[in-house]
Amino acid sequence: MKALSYKCLPSAVLSLLLLLAAAVPAAAQSRSVTGKVTDDKGEPVADAQVSIVGVDVFRDLKTKTNKKGEYTYLLGLQAATYRIIVRKEGFQPAYQENIRPELNEQKRVDFQLTPGQDYRLPFEMTAEEIEDYKKKLEQQEKVKAFSAEIKQHFDLGVQLAEQGKYEEAIVEFNQALERDQKQPGILARVADAYSRSGKNDEALATLDKALAITPSDASLYTTKGAILSRMGKTAESQEAFKKAMELNPAGAAQNSYNIGITLMNSGEMEQAAEAFKAAIAADANYAEAYYQLGMCLSGKPETFAAAVEALETYIKIGQKPEQVSVAQEVIKALKN
Repeated sequence: MKALSYKCLPSAVLSLLLLLAAAVPAAAQSRSVTGKVTDDKGEPVADAQVSIVGVDVFRDLKTKTNKKGEYTYLLGLQAATYRIIVRKEGFQPAYQENIRPELNEQKRVDFQLTPGQDYRLPFEMTAEEIEDYKKKLEQQEKVKAFSAEIKQHFDLGVQLAEQGKYEEAIVEFNQALERDQKQPGILARVADAYSRSGKNDEALATLDKALAITPSDASLYTTKGAILSRMGKTAESQEAFKKAMELNPAGAAQNSYNIGITLMNSGEMEQAAEAFKAAIAADANYAEAYYQLGMCLSGKPETFAAAVEALETYIKIGQKPEQVSVAQEVIKALKN
Protein backbone atom coordinates (compact mmCIF):
# COMPACT_ATOMS: atom_id res chain seq x y z
CA MET A 1 0.00 0.00 0.00
CA LYS A 2 1.46 3.37 -0.93
CA ALA A 3 1.94 6.10 1.64
CA LEU A 4 -0.60 8.88 1.49
CA SER A 5 0.75 11.88 -0.40
CA TYR A 6 -0.10 15.44 0.61
CA LYS A 7 -0.74 15.99 -3.10
CA CYS A 8 -3.74 13.67 -2.80
CA LEU A 9 -5.35 15.76 -0.03
CA PRO A 10 -7.85 18.45 -0.77
CA SER A 11 -6.42 21.93 -0.40
CA ALA A 12 -8.81 22.78 2.48
CA VAL A 13 -7.67 19.74 4.53
CA LEU A 14 -4.00 20.46 3.85
CA SER A 15 -4.43 24.06 5.03
CA LEU A 16 -6.09 22.83 8.24
CA LEU A 17 -3.19 20.45 9.03
CA LEU A 18 -0.59 23.19 8.49
CA LEU A 19 -2.62 25.53 10.72
CA LEU A 20 -2.75 22.95 13.56
CA ALA A 21 1.00 22.35 13.34
CA ALA A 22 1.70 26.06 13.60
CA ALA A 23 -0.63 26.34 16.59
CA VAL A 24 1.52 24.05 18.85
CA PRO A 25 3.29 26.38 21.37
CA ALA A 26 7.04 26.68 20.90
CA ALA A 27 7.57 26.27 24.69
CA ALA A 28 5.90 22.85 24.59
CA GLN A 29 8.55 21.70 22.13
CA SER A 30 11.42 23.16 24.20
CA ARG A 31 13.63 22.11 27.11
CA SER A 32 13.79 24.05 30.37
CA VAL A 33 15.11 24.03 33.92
CA THR A 34 13.35 25.29 37.02
CA GLY A 35 13.97 25.14 40.73
CA LYS A 36 14.03 26.84 44.10
CA VAL A 37 16.97 28.17 46.11
CA THR A 38 16.68 28.11 49.92
CA ASP A 39 19.03 28.77 52.84
CA ASP A 40 20.04 26.35 55.59
CA LYS A 41 16.79 27.11 57.43
CA GLY A 42 14.61 26.39 54.41
CA GLU A 43 13.85 30.06 53.73
CA PRO A 44 13.81 31.27 50.08
CA VAL A 45 16.89 33.12 48.82
CA ALA A 46 15.94 36.00 46.52
CA ASP A 47 18.23 37.52 43.85
CA ALA A 48 20.60 34.56 43.84
CA GLN A 49 22.72 34.42 40.66
CA VAL A 50 21.98 31.26 38.65
CA SER A 51 24.47 30.30 35.93
CA ILE A 52 23.49 27.54 33.48
CA VAL A 53 26.67 26.48 31.69
CA GLY A 54 26.78 24.07 28.77
CA VAL A 55 29.32 21.30 29.24
CA ASP A 56 29.21 19.71 25.77
CA VAL A 57 28.07 22.86 23.94
CA PHE A 58 29.20 26.44 24.45
CA ARG A 59 26.42 28.12 26.40
CA ASP A 60 26.62 30.39 29.42
CA LEU A 61 23.12 31.43 30.47
CA LYS A 62 22.30 33.72 33.40
CA THR A 63 19.20 34.32 35.48
CA LYS A 64 18.18 35.24 39.05
CA THR A 65 15.79 33.88 41.64
CA ASN A 66 12.63 35.83 42.37
CA LYS A 67 11.30 36.84 45.81
CA LYS A 68 10.16 33.26 46.39
CA GLY A 69 13.63 31.96 45.61
CA GLU A 70 12.42 30.41 42.33
CA TYR A 71 13.99 30.47 38.87
CA THR A 72 13.05 29.15 35.41
CA TYR A 73 14.98 29.21 32.13
CA LEU A 74 13.94 28.02 28.64
CA LEU A 75 16.85 26.25 27.00
CA GLY A 76 15.38 25.79 23.50
CA LEU A 77 15.32 22.72 21.27
CA GLN A 78 19.04 21.88 21.29
CA ALA A 79 19.99 18.86 23.42
CA ALA A 80 22.89 19.50 25.80
CA THR A 81 24.33 18.67 29.21
CA TYR A 82 24.53 21.52 31.70
CA ARG A 83 26.18 22.47 34.96
CA ILE A 84 24.11 24.84 37.14
CA ILE A 85 25.92 27.13 39.62
CA VAL A 86 24.19 29.28 42.25
CA ARG A 87 25.84 32.17 44.09
CA LYS A 88 24.58 34.69 46.63
CA GLU A 89 26.55 37.09 48.84
CA GLY A 90 26.88 35.71 52.35
CA PHE A 91 26.66 32.08 51.18
CA GLN A 92 29.02 29.43 49.87
CA PRO A 93 28.50 28.64 46.17
CA ALA A 94 26.54 25.51 45.22
CA TYR A 95 26.36 23.56 41.96
CA GLN A 96 24.92 20.46 40.31
CA GLU A 97 26.29 18.68 37.25
CA ASN A 98 25.07 16.40 34.48
CA ILE A 99 21.76 18.21 34.07
CA ARG A 100 20.31 17.06 30.74
CA PRO A 101 16.64 18.07 30.18
CA GLU A 102 14.73 16.02 27.62
CA LEU A 103 12.60 17.56 24.88
CA ASN A 104 9.33 18.91 26.30
CA GLU A 105 10.71 18.41 29.85
CA GLN A 106 10.96 21.04 32.58
CA LYS A 107 13.88 19.69 34.63
CA ARG A 108 13.68 20.57 38.34
CA VAL A 109 16.97 21.43 40.07
CA ASP A 110 16.72 22.78 43.63
CA PHE A 111 19.54 24.18 45.78
CA GLN A 112 20.13 24.76 49.49
CA LEU A 113 22.85 27.30 50.27
CA THR A 114 25.14 27.20 53.30
CA PRO A 115 26.14 30.48 55.00
CA GLY A 116 29.77 31.41 54.39
CA GLN A 117 32.11 33.10 51.94
CA ASP A 118 32.26 32.72 48.19
CA TYR A 119 35.17 30.81 46.69
CA ARG A 120 36.30 29.41 43.38
CA LEU A 121 34.92 25.98 42.57
CA PRO A 122 37.27 23.20 41.36
CA PHE A 123 36.22 23.51 37.69
CA GLU A 124 36.88 27.28 37.85
CA MET A 125 40.54 26.77 38.84
CA THR A 126 43.67 26.27 36.77
CA ALA A 127 45.67 23.05 37.10
CA GLU A 128 48.22 24.87 39.30
CA GLU A 129 45.49 26.26 41.55
CA ILE A 130 43.91 22.82 41.92
CA GLU A 131 47.27 21.33 42.94
CA ASP A 132 47.80 24.10 45.49
CA TYR A 133 44.26 23.57 46.81
CA LYS A 134 44.92 19.83 47.26
CA LYS A 135 48.10 20.57 49.24
CA LYS A 136 46.20 22.93 51.54
CA LEU A 137 43.51 20.32 52.12
CA GLU A 138 46.15 17.71 52.97
CA GLN A 139 47.77 20.13 55.41
CA GLN A 140 44.42 20.86 57.05
CA GLU A 141 43.77 17.14 57.51
CA LYS A 142 47.20 16.72 59.12
CA VAL A 143 46.50 19.63 61.47
CA LYS A 144 43.14 18.10 62.43
CA ALA A 145 44.73 14.75 63.21
CA PHE A 146 47.53 16.49 65.12
CA SER A 147 45.04 18.56 67.14
CA ALA A 148 43.01 15.45 67.94
CA GLU A 149 46.10 13.78 69.44
CA ILE A 150 46.86 16.85 71.56
CA LYS A 151 43.27 17.01 72.80
CA GLN A 152 43.27 13.31 73.67
CA HIS A 153 46.35 13.64 75.92
CA PHE A 154 45.12 16.94 77.40
CA ASP A 155 41.67 15.57 78.30
CA LEU A 156 43.21 12.50 79.92
CA GLY A 157 45.58 14.75 81.89
CA VAL A 158 42.65 16.82 83.17
CA GLN A 159 40.81 13.66 84.29
CA LEU A 160 43.88 12.38 86.13
CA ALA A 161 44.46 15.74 87.83
CA GLU A 162 40.83 15.82 89.01
CA GLN A 163 41.43 12.39 90.57
CA GLY A 164 44.50 13.71 92.39
CA LYS A 165 46.88 11.67 90.19
CA TYR A 166 49.15 14.63 89.49
CA GLU A 167 52.27 12.74 88.41
CA GLU A 168 50.30 10.78 85.83
CA ALA A 169 48.54 13.96 84.73
CA ILE A 170 51.90 15.66 84.12
CA VAL A 171 52.95 12.77 81.88
CA GLU A 172 49.84 13.20 79.73
CA PHE A 173 50.17 17.00 79.59
CA ASN A 174 53.79 16.63 78.50
CA GLN A 175 52.72 14.17 75.81
CA ALA A 176 50.46 16.91 74.46
CA LEU A 177 53.27 19.48 74.70
CA GLU A 178 55.64 17.21 72.74
CA ARG A 179 53.28 17.67 69.79
CA ASP A 180 52.93 21.43 70.28
CA GLN A 181 55.11 23.27 72.81
CA LYS A 182 53.39 26.63 72.29
CA GLN A 183 50.28 25.84 74.32
CA PRO A 184 50.15 28.20 77.33
CA GLY A 185 46.91 26.66 78.57
CA ILE A 186 48.51 23.20 78.79
CA LEU A 187 51.63 24.66 80.42
CA ALA A 188 49.40 26.27 83.06
CA ARG A 189 47.85 22.86 83.75
CA VAL A 190 51.31 21.33 84.13
CA ALA A 191 52.29 24.12 86.54
CA ASP A 192 49.16 23.53 88.63
CA ALA A 193 49.83 19.77 88.76
CA TYR A 194 53.44 20.40 89.81
CA SER A 195 52.32 22.82 92.52
CA ARG A 196 49.67 20.45 93.90
CA SER A 197 52.25 17.67 94.08
CA GLY A 198 54.60 19.94 96.06
CA LYS A 199 57.00 20.76 93.21
CA ASN A 200 56.67 24.54 93.34
CA ASP A 201 59.99 25.34 91.67
CA GLU A 202 59.03 23.20 88.65
CA ALA A 203 55.61 24.89 88.68
CA LEU A 204 57.15 28.38 88.52
CA ALA A 205 59.56 27.37 85.75
CA THR A 206 56.64 26.00 83.73
CA LEU A 207 54.61 29.18 84.25
CA ASP A 208 57.53 31.26 83.01
CA LYS A 209 57.49 29.20 79.79
CA ALA A 210 53.78 29.95 79.40
CA LEU A 211 54.33 33.67 80.07
CA ALA A 212 57.08 33.75 77.44
CA ILE A 213 54.41 32.71 74.92
CA THR A 214 51.57 34.94 76.21
CA PRO A 215 53.04 37.67 78.43
CA SER A 216 49.71 39.51 78.62
CA ASP A 217 47.75 36.61 80.17
CA ALA A 218 46.59 37.90 83.56
CA SER A 219 45.45 34.45 84.73
CA LEU A 220 49.02 33.13 84.49
CA TYR A 221 50.21 35.88 86.83
CA THR A 222 47.37 35.10 89.25
CA THR A 223 48.43 31.44 89.29
CA LYS A 224 52.05 32.46 89.77
CA GLY A 225 51.08 34.72 92.67
CA ALA A 226 49.18 31.89 94.37
CA ILE A 227 52.15 29.52 94.08
CA LEU A 228 54.57 32.14 95.41
CA SER A 229 52.19 32.78 98.30
CA ARG A 230 52.17 29.09 99.22
CA MET A 231 55.98 29.18 99.12
CA GLY A 232 55.96 32.08 101.61
CA LYS A 233 57.41 34.53 99.06
CA THR A 234 55.09 37.38 100.04
CA ALA A 235 56.73 40.26 98.15
CA GLU A 236 57.08 38.30 94.91
CA SER A 237 53.54 37.01 95.26
CA GLN A 238 52.16 40.55 95.62
CA GLU A 239 54.06 41.66 92.52
CA ALA A 240 52.51 38.82 90.51
CA PHE A 241 48.99 39.70 91.71
CA LYS A 242 49.55 43.40 90.97
CA LYS A 243 50.71 42.52 87.45
CA ALA A 244 47.54 40.46 86.99
CA MET A 245 45.44 43.47 88.07
CA GLU A 246 47.34 45.71 85.67
CA LEU A 247 46.65 43.37 82.76
CA ASN A 248 43.04 42.67 83.74
CA PRO A 249 41.40 45.46 85.80
CA ALA A 250 38.15 43.44 85.79
CA GLY A 251 39.89 40.92 88.04
CA ALA A 252 40.94 43.53 90.60
CA ALA A 253 38.65 42.15 93.33
CA GLN A 254 40.04 38.61 93.08
CA ASN A 255 43.66 39.71 92.95
CA SER A 256 43.26 42.22 95.80
CA TYR A 257 41.74 39.41 97.85
CA ASN A 258 44.67 37.16 96.92
CA ILE A 259 47.10 39.83 98.10
CA GLY A 260 45.17 40.09 101.35
CA ILE A 261 45.39 36.33 101.95
CA THR A 262 49.13 36.40 101.26
CA LEU A 263 49.65 39.23 103.74
CA MET A 264 47.37 37.60 106.30
CA ASN A 265 49.32 34.34 106.10
CA SER A 266 52.53 36.25 106.75
CA GLY A 267 51.01 37.96 109.81
CA GLU A 268 50.72 41.43 108.27
CA MET A 269 47.13 42.03 109.38
CA GLU A 270 46.88 45.78 108.84
CA GLN A 271 48.15 45.55 105.25
CA ALA A 272 45.93 42.51 104.68
CA ALA A 273 42.88 44.49 105.88
CA GLU A 274 43.65 47.23 103.35
CA ALA A 275 43.86 44.64 100.57
CA PHE A 276 40.47 43.17 101.59
CA LYS A 277 38.99 46.67 101.60
CA ALA A 278 40.33 47.15 98.06
CA ALA A 279 38.65 43.88 97.02
CA ILE A 280 35.34 45.09 98.49
CA ALA A 281 35.74 48.45 96.72
CA ALA A 282 36.12 46.56 93.42
CA ASP A 283 33.20 44.22 94.19
CA ALA A 284 30.77 45.21 96.95
CA ASN A 285 29.32 41.67 97.00
CA TYR A 286 32.61 39.85 97.52
CA ALA A 287 31.52 37.83 100.57
CA GLU A 288 34.88 36.20 101.34
CA ALA A 289 36.58 39.61 101.49
CA TYR A 290 34.13 40.72 104.22
CA TYR A 291 34.81 37.56 106.19
CA GLN A 292 38.59 37.89 106.05
CA LEU A 293 38.40 41.64 106.73
CA GLY A 294 36.36 40.96 109.86
CA MET A 295 38.94 38.44 111.03
CA CYS A 296 41.80 40.87 110.44
CA LEU A 297 40.06 43.67 112.33
CA SER A 298 39.02 41.48 115.27
CA GLY A 299 42.50 41.52 116.77
CA LYS A 300 42.48 45.10 118.17
CA PRO A 301 39.85 46.78 120.39
CA GLU A 302 39.91 49.96 118.30
CA THR A 303 38.76 48.01 115.23
CA PHE A 304 36.18 45.76 116.95
CA ALA A 305 33.25 47.80 115.63
CA ALA A 306 34.51 47.67 112.06
CA ALA A 307 35.11 43.92 112.45
CA VAL A 308 31.53 43.38 113.63
CA GLU A 309 30.20 45.39 110.68
CA ALA A 310 32.23 43.35 108.17
CA LEU A 311 31.21 40.02 109.71
CA GLU A 312 27.54 41.01 109.87
CA THR A 313 27.70 41.77 106.16
CA TYR A 314 29.25 38.35 105.58
CA ILE A 315 26.43 36.66 107.51
CA LYS A 316 23.94 38.30 105.14
CA ILE A 317 25.65 37.31 101.89
CA GLY A 318 28.03 34.47 102.81
CA GLN A 319 27.59 31.03 101.27
CA LYS A 320 29.61 28.87 103.68
CA PRO A 321 27.59 27.72 106.72
CA GLU A 322 30.70 26.90 108.79
CA GLN A 323 32.08 30.41 108.26
CA VAL A 324 28.70 31.97 109.07
CA SER A 325 28.77 30.11 112.41
CA VAL A 326 32.32 31.31 113.11
CA ALA A 327 31.35 34.88 112.24
CA GLN A 328 28.41 34.74 114.64
CA GLU A 329 30.62 33.46 117.47
CA VAL A 330 33.27 36.13 116.82
CA ILE A 331 30.62 38.87 116.84
CA LYS A 332 29.32 37.65 120.23
CA ALA A 333 32.84 37.65 121.63
CA LEU A 334 33.61 41.12 120.31
CA LYS A 335 30.38 42.62 121.67
CA ASN A 336 31.05 41.15 125.13
